[in-house]
Amino acid sequence: MCSLVFLGSSHRLHGSDGKGTPALLFGGYFERPPIHRFLSGSKKTLLFPALVSNQGEAILLVSEAGMTPSAWDAILKESREETSLFMATMDPLMVRDNNQVIQAAVMSSDDPRLASCILNPGFLRRFSAIFGPELIVAIPSRKKIYVFPKLANRIPEMIQMIRDDYLISPQPVSTELFELSKKGIRAIGTVDPDDQ
Repeated sequence: MCSLVFLGSSHRLHGSDGKGTPALLFGGYFERPPIHRFLSGSKKTLLFPALVSNQGEAILLVSEAGMTPSAWDAILKESREETSLFMATMDPLMVRDNNQVIQAAVMSSDDPRLASCILNPGFLRRFSAIFGPELIVAIPSRKKIYVFPKLANRIPEMIQMIRDDYLISPQPVSTELFELSKKGIRAIGTVDPDDQ
């Protein structure tokens, strides 16, 4: 069960017990959090502000006055700071072909902030060094993401695995695929054959 935190006039985030880190979490449209934004071009994937407790519980944020652009920007900034520290500890699994060429990176964690790492500029820098300046990202759950090069990728070979991760996750996000580049992030397709 999720808790709710009301934003005060300062928009500085904190849990009711002082424990919790701000995050913009990814979620599916079916979650219907009180405050959210859809990703560019997306029909099913959204971002919502929350605090993540030390136990990994998402505490949804609500505001009586609504979420102002400055409050959203403050949460994004705090979320990026937190995910920078979190990303530094991550060691992605590199999927290689028979010639040992890296085809994809798979990141998984018990922390629901994992998917939020893609909003951090350091994420693009880290994986652009491997795959080039434009990436394709799949976010089947908050706790697992797939990263591919935009060109010459092996997404078709991994579609079933991505779909399975979405279906079995207790915190599913989306079957959509996203392009990530210096221009930002936008939905470009899906791995769901029923949603083509």
